[in-house]
Amino acid sequence: KKIISFLLLVCALFVTSSLYAQEFATKKGDMIVDFGVGFVGGDYNGYHGNYGGTNWTYSSPNKIQVPTLSVSVQKAFWDDITIGGQVAFNIFGNKDDIQQGNGYYQHSKYSQSNLYFLGRGEYHFNRLIGWDKKFDLYAGVLAGSRISSSRETQIYNGWGTGQPGTYRNDYANKTSTSVGPDGGVFGGIRYYFKGNMSVYAEGGFGITAIRTGLAWRL
Repeated sequence: KKIISFLLLVCALFVTSSLYAQEFATKKGDMIVDFGVGFVGGDYNGYHGNYGGTNWTYSSPNKIQVPTLSVSVQKAFWDDITIGGQVAFNIFGNKDDIQQGNGYYQHSKYSQSNLYFLGRGEYHFNRLIGWDKKFDLYAGVLAGSRISSSRETQIYNGWGTGQPGTYRNDYANKTSTSVGPDGGVFGGIRYYFKGNMSVYAEGGFGITAIRTGLAWRL
């Protein structure tokens, strides 16, 4: 009898938990809009330059990065599953002085901007684990394209071949644009601290390793 009573109690708790989870699942028709900032990563191709080698040394590198800014909109076409899109943007750059012992040097500037257009899908686990509606545990995938634009400026000062003294050469600015695939996987959690407004944090392999911001469930 004790065993039967225990089994009935377990079943009752399971059913109660399932019903509770059903109440707070992401339901068909829900919309999720978020604004985020990403850190670490961001698809920086980096500076390559015309000069360098065993007799050259880099000094005073100065790298800059504008964190990845993004916005996404998703809709729950089925319970627990949201699908939508994400747009993101970031900027990278660096300044370098490449020097050689006999007085040669090259000063360079390189900047790169990336614009992402991505499809985004999430699965929400609340209905499976019975969490309160203030929390939203999810995982998902990103897939789409990246448009990268770069600009490179170089100044070289040194000895001219077959010429006495020194000379300076300001290389013509180089610009380029490329388009390629991008995407990744991620997992995260949202905390709805005020009605349908939440803060969230994500981690994974994609545009950036870390992403955080504000989200609204509509």
